[in-house]
Amino acid sequence: MDKEAENLGGDSDESRDLEVREDDNIQERQRKHIDTIDSDEEDSLSTERRLESQRIVNGATNEDGEVGLDQSHRRRQELEDKLDRILKKPKARRSKRDEDDLEQFLDERILRLKDEMNIAAQKDIETLNRRMDGQDDKAVAMEKVKLLPKVVSALSKANLADTILDNNLLQSVRIWLEPLPDGSLPSFEIQKSLFAALENLPIKTEHLKESGLGKVVIFYTKSKRVEPKLARLADKMVAEWTRPIIGASDNYRDKRVMKMEFDVEQHRKKAMLDSAKSKKSKKRRPDDTESSGAKSLYEQAAARRNRAAAPAQATTDYKYAPISNLSTVSTSLRSNGVGSSLNNSEMFKRLNSRLTKKAKRSK
Repeated sequence: MDKEAENLGGDSDESRDLEVREDDNIQERQRKHIDTIDSDEEDSLSTERRLESQRIVNGATNEDGEVGLDQSHRRRQELEDKLDRILKKPKARRSKRDEDDLEQFLDERILRLKDEMNIAAQKDIETLNRRMDGQDDKAVAMEKVKLLPKVVSALSKANLADTILDNNLLQSVRIWLEPLPDGSLPSFEIQKSLFAALENLPIKTEHLKESGLGKVVIFYTKSKRVEPKLARLADKMVAEWTRPIIGASDNYRDKRVMKMEFDVEQHRKKAMLDSAKSKKSKKRRPDDTESSGAKSLYEQAAARRNRAAAPAQATTDYKYAPISNLSTVSTSLRSNGVGSSLNNSEMFKRLNSRLTKKAKRSK
């Protein structure tokens, strides 16, 4: 009985152990199932979150793209509107009042420059007078030279030409070009700059009368102290200014040339008389020959040594032009069969026919 009881007790213990193990297995399976469910839920949540984040990102990028497109489109539209406004904007017409104000401003500007030029010239004259009197030997007249760039810039502007002439700025230019109290001329830079500016101004006769500039320019054409280039420029300016006064045209075709017929017989007689006079002069002694005006010093010295002298260059001025008779000569040549009239002659036709016959026979 005791053994059976022990056996029964052992069986019950084993059964209990089995039940405990089964319970543990069941609990473990349940735990695993719960863990898998939790993991699945977490995975689904993570995927959902990932998809949602992607949607948010995609939406943000789309919104940014749309915003960028809107900004570029807006800028382009603003630029087009601005161009349309500029093109369609009516041109601002200058009113008469504005023109009057501009003319008044330019007149005041030229008058101020005129006063400055006169003051500078007066200061230079005073400086030279002090130096001539011995009060200040080191004084240098530099006021005009300092003001020269401003004067040249004003004279060289084409839009100020009428204002300069109307306000008689040429009078101050004349004062600057006049000889100084000590007899010297202004500096070469002043002469060159002012003459170059005067050449481009449309100066008329009334402007010359009002300013007295013509007298100073004529002085520069005759003075030997003036540079040759400036003297030629002064001659050119005087010729242009005097042409409308004497009624001369600058066109060569309108130039009036005095003509005179050329008599050949009279010319021959005059040549014979001149040759006879020259023979008589050769018979004289060298001391009795003409020694004034006709020959240069070099030619006179060569004549005294009985030697030949190189011919000197002589300038000749002609007052009359000979009448041309080329038209009569050309007509006489044509009438004699020279030129185009030869084609119409019978002789030419005969020669041409003979040449054609010979050419046919040779073939």
